[in-house]
Amino acid sequence: MITIRQANFLTDCFRDVAVDIQVILADVYTTAPWTFEQTFADMLKEETTYFLAFSDEKMVGFLALSQIMDETEITNIAVKQAYQGRGIASLLLSQLAEFDGKIFLEVRKSNLSAQKLYKKFGFQVYHIRKNYYQNPPENAVLMKRSSQPNA
Repeated sequence: MITIRQANFLTDCFRDVAVDIQVILADVYTTAPWTFEQTFADMLKEETTYFLAFSDEKMVGFLALSQIMDETEITNIAVKQAYQGRGIASLLLSQLAEFDGKIFLEVRKSNLSAQKLYKKFGFQVYHIRKNYYQNPPENAVLMKRSSQPNA
């Protein structure tokens, strides 16, 4: 059974959560996009929210958001490879129902499965950012959701 909950500064040791997130990033990416220090520092920011996915009390995925005024940005979402294809990313993205206003994200142009998932949640492409990603170099597809999807 998969459970989703928001990371909570009062009940979670953010250092331990950041370690678990680094394990997920190492599993998903050839080169992790964030270091432990960056993840931990990000978790301590007031404008940042993390949703965590657990299977049998073991963290298997997360969604990181940054909210400034009425705009939210998905800064990262990842699910361990062994747990992909089970709807966990959809469960994480369903947490966006709590957020009003525009929601933005960027995704590698080659990551068609992620783009399909984002479109399912009402995101639309609005721009291509040339050579945004490194290792390997690749364009970023910028997507946004201006209102709640009908689904």
